[in-house]
Amino acid sequence: MRKQTLTAIICLLIAFVTVLTACGGGGDDNGDATTARPKKTTERTEATTAATTMPMVTASNLIAQVNKEDQNQVLCRLTEGVEVEIYNGVTINLEYIGWPTICKGDGDTLYAVGSARLEHVDPFGTTIFMESHDNGATWSAPRVIVNTYLDDRDAGIVYMGNGRMVVSWFTAEVQPYIDGDSSYWRNRPNVTEEQENAVLASYETLTLAQKQSGSYVIYSDDYGKTWGDPVQVPVSSPHGPTLGADGKTLYYLGHTEHPGAAGFSLDAKKLHVIYSTNYGQSWRHFCEIDKVSGMSSYEPHLIQLKDGSFVASVRVDTDKTAFKRGMAVFTATSKDGRTWTPFKRVAADMFGGPPHLMQMSNGVVVLTYGYRLTPSGTRARLSYDGGKTWDKEIVIAVTVQPDFADVGYPSTIQLSDGTLLTAYYQPYSKEDISGNGKNELFCSFLYTKWSLTEAE
Repeated sequence: MRKQTLTAIICLLIAFVTVLTACGGGGDDNGDATTARPKKTTERTEATTAATTMPMVTASNLIAQVNKEDQNQVLCRLTEGVEVEIYNGVTINLEYIGWPTICKGDGDTLYAVGSARLEHVDPFGTTIFMESHDNGATWSAPRVIVNTYLDDRDAGIVYMGNGRMVVSWFTAEVQPYIDGDSSYWRNRPNVTEEQENAVLASYETLTLAQKQSGSYVIYSDDYGKTWGDPVQVPVSSPHGPTLGADGKTLYYLGHTEHPGAAGFSLDAKKLHVIYSTNYGQSWRHFCEIDKVSGMSSYEPHLIQLKDGSFVASVRVDTDKTAFKRGMAVFTATSKDGRTWTPFKRVAADMFGGPPHLMQMSNGVVVLTYGYRLTPSGTRARLSYDGGKTWDKEIVIAVTVQPDFADVGYPSTIQLSDGTLLTAYYQPYSKEDISGNGKNELFCSFLYTKWSLTEAE
């Protein structure tokens, strides 16, 4: 009898240990800055729900369907411009928008950010924020959420559920805008002497440290109504951080111009991934990734797939003397985010960049990028094996002027009905349709809706 009782107790102990292990107990998680796991949370975000309910793709039998009526839809044309203050009451009207990022919120809500400015490079760049509550059919007017005395560029946005979101951007240092390569704005006919003097006066208010370039994030917990103070980070990329498979951790892959920024000590010859488990308020180093040997590697993007693995992409200048044909996208993969395959070119005949990655609910990985050869516009490729190989090129949008090269920087999301929406920037029209005598060839925030269907 005592033997039977002892056997039963042992069985109960084994069962208890098994359950404890499955629940993550049985030890302390006191890892260092690069291995600590995020604390458990009771919040169920959209990302974690999708990861447990959506099937993975099993075959490469999908073809893209792009309805030409859905091409080049206007998200924010900025026909009337966005008026911002330069300094001491002097204002300017900004009619150019570039480098957009879009993300999906709750239900049919979408959020988007971009950089409003006069042209591709000038000191007036600001970060604007827009939202839609009907899957992109209509949008709010653009609202300025970042307007420093520097050129604010490359806005990214990620939604984390329950009204929480993070916006990223970087600033360019002051001196080139005064008397260097970026000072040509001072001779533009659409910049008055008063506006020029206001810019120069604003620079005088900055400390030497504030005049340097930097990369930052800001956080909102009320659906973008208000934003916290900027947090400096040591890396930069056009679309900023992405949300991990756990629906909580932010991963940010970028290149670094200031390897000692924000208290970090990084190898500037490599790309780096930092991560945050508190909505971007603090960051820790996760891993480094070797750049493409002998070539400039910058403007990267990274996602974590539903199975926990990672895919990274990067813009590579294969030939610095060829502005259009010298740009390509290279990708790499990792099972754990620590050890990476070498970057390799998506395809030998692939030209374009920079890249954006996303994974559909069925597991297909979508890569979108700008295309600056003729006809210029936005293109995409699909991967059915977690980013290891890529299918043929898909044309998403073509510019109104096929040789116009100031285009691209797309980002793609999947709507609740399965449709894909790709946002990008390029001219809206080569005709004067504004009604006020202005030519609308300046770049605008546009989008295309498209879908994938089973091949017959």
